[in-house]
Amino acid sequence: MMFDLKSFFDGMSKPLLRDVHARAYGKKGLLNNALIQSEVLTYFSDRDRVAKLFAHMEPWQKRCLNLVYHSASRGLTYNELRLTVPVAKNKELRTFLLQMCREFLLWRSQASGVAVYHGFTDFAHSFEIEPQGAPESSKPYQEYGSLLAWHICLVLSLAKRGELRVNTNGTLNRRSYQMCIDAFTASGKVSAKASENELTLIFSFLTQREWLEQENSFLYPSEAAYEFLRTSGFRLHQYVLTWWLEVRFRNDALHLKRLLRCVAEPRCVCDAAYLFWVMDPSCRILESNRHLAWEYLPRPMRELWLIGLLKFQFESGKVSAIAVSEVGREWMANSVLPQNEGQVSMLPNFDLVVSASMSPQLLFTVACLAKVKNDEAFLCFNFEKETYIAGLKSDIPESDMEQLIAWIKPPENVLSTFREWNASFYGAKVRTVRLLKIDDLKILGELTRFPQFMECVEEYIPGYGFVLDQKKEPAALNILESFGYCPFADRSAKKRDRAPTDEWRKEFAIAWPAEGNVDYELKDDVDEATVQSALDSTKYGSVYQKLDSFDLVKVLRYAKLTGTYLAAKVKDPAKRADKVRELVFTVHALHLAKAPLNVEIQEKGAEAGMPLQLSFIQEIKVMQKIA
Repeated sequence: MMFDLKSFFDGMSKPLLRDVHARAYGKKGLLNNALIQSEVLTYFSDRDRVAKLFAHMEPWQKRCLNLVYHSASRGLTYNELRLTVPVAKNKELRTFLLQMCREFLLWRSQASGVAVYHGFTDFAHSFEIEPQGAPESSKPYQEYGSLLAWHICLVLSLAKRGELRVNTNGTLNRRSYQMCIDAFTASGKVSAKASENELTLIFSFLTQREWLEQENSFLYPSEAAYEFLRTSGFRLHQYVLTWWLEVRFRNDALHLKRLLRCVAEPRCVCDAAYLFWVMDPSCRILESNRHLAWEYLPRPMRELWLIGLLKFQFESGKVSAIAVSEVGREWMANSVLPQNEGQVSMLPNFDLVVSASMSPQLLFTVACLAKVKNDEAFLCFNFEKETYIAGLKSDIPESDMEQLIAWIKPPENVLSTFREWNASFYGAKVRTVRLLKIDDLKILGELTRFPQFMECVEEYIPGYGFVLDQKKEPAALNILESFGYCPFADRSAKKRDRAPTDEWRKEFAIAWPAEGNVDYELKDDVDEATVQSALDSTKYGSVYQKLDSFDLVKVLRYAKLTGTYLAAKVKDPAKRADKVRELVFTVHALHLAKAPLNVEIQEKGAEAGMPLQLSFIQEIKVMQKIA
């Protein structure tokens, strides 16, 4: 929800509008409503007034306005904004935000007791902040290119071959998960977390678009996936981006383009991370570090690199700078991703070298039949009889094989071998077919001359009838009814279930504040209990929570940075007889370079520090107040 000042004042009650007018101009006696609204709009939309207010703000205040305006229709809550200001300024933040709302540089909405702050479209470019330093210009940037689309084809091929299984809660079982992670070596070179993020991104896309189906514990590609690859495979990369925009930006492409324009020229990673933090405001940006590890980047920023719209500069395994890629520039200009021509080269040694930007249908078919030898812009596959026949047994249509051979144009020795392998599979196949016998020879002749019916037929048997195409059997039966025939046929084909989506949605989801009512009265009634209740729902809350290692490290880093006390329930997992004990402590240092991972703490009331292994921490909470 976005407002300009005019529509905002249109919704304000007349008594409140008169109070605003009196505050701006002083009391002038009786004025008609139209004049009041016109004068109020003139006064508060004055850009010079706004520029003067902005010029006299402290850096943290300028940062807050900048972030709220870059969040566009999402908005930012108080608890999210407090992660961006110095700890000493937390108490001033609420007063500052309320003041900005009364100056109509911001407006706020209320939903379920949570205040969300938004900007006005009138001042969309009034609160920009100059970059803090310039990135190293001599170091190269790394792009991900079309590898995400290729990895989607790879996952579909694993499902086609029956190698993906799910647990009862809908997540991939350990072997299938590791198989995918091991295949994503290009992102794994950046960070192990990058491969995990890509896996989550891909399975969120495949399950939400219903491209995967479940039968027992196995996942298989759905007919929707086959149909897209056959008819629109060249649009796969664009289709993924369209879905991602829908999920991450609520279809607001202009918002994404505005953020990308801010990094049209290379920017240091900390500056850029703040821009994309507004879409994932879950943790504090570590400004003290000029370089950020992959896991400390906002998730939309990581995903834009995986999709190919951003390029990263790496230094010592961390991101030092980012910029828009050439693909991103073209998308910003045309709203469509460019189509790159793929290259194919089939070698006599049964190696196939093909661009990752090649047709996804080709990549999917090849991945079903051959071993993948690398994970780069130019992919190398090797065909062996065992894997080739296993691929054919996954029910690849003969027409797809003919299309594949036409694409790759194999040398004569390879072609003859392929034909031999194909003949061993397609030459004699045992399968159940539906025979349709037509006793009336006149009707039989008419049906053979009816093109729409013959499209539903695999084979015509002279003087007898037809072998029906199982996939088009319903259409054939409908046509028969128009000829006066209503043959009985059991049409209840075995149906697979939709692949589970809930667990992937949880993993992929990023908080988005609920849309609330516009708060015109701007009472300073946000009490501490409400703020704390909202904070308790996060990992930085004052309620004991069991956190995974990644989130636990985040909380420990936060406590070290802010000097906040933590409370933890601690027990050595190797000593079953020990009881859980509670520690209240501050964090002095984290030692995460090698196992066992530990943190140096100082317990409340103690004079000396002590080490504490991360594996000992069962549950943890942030102590907001210490008696």
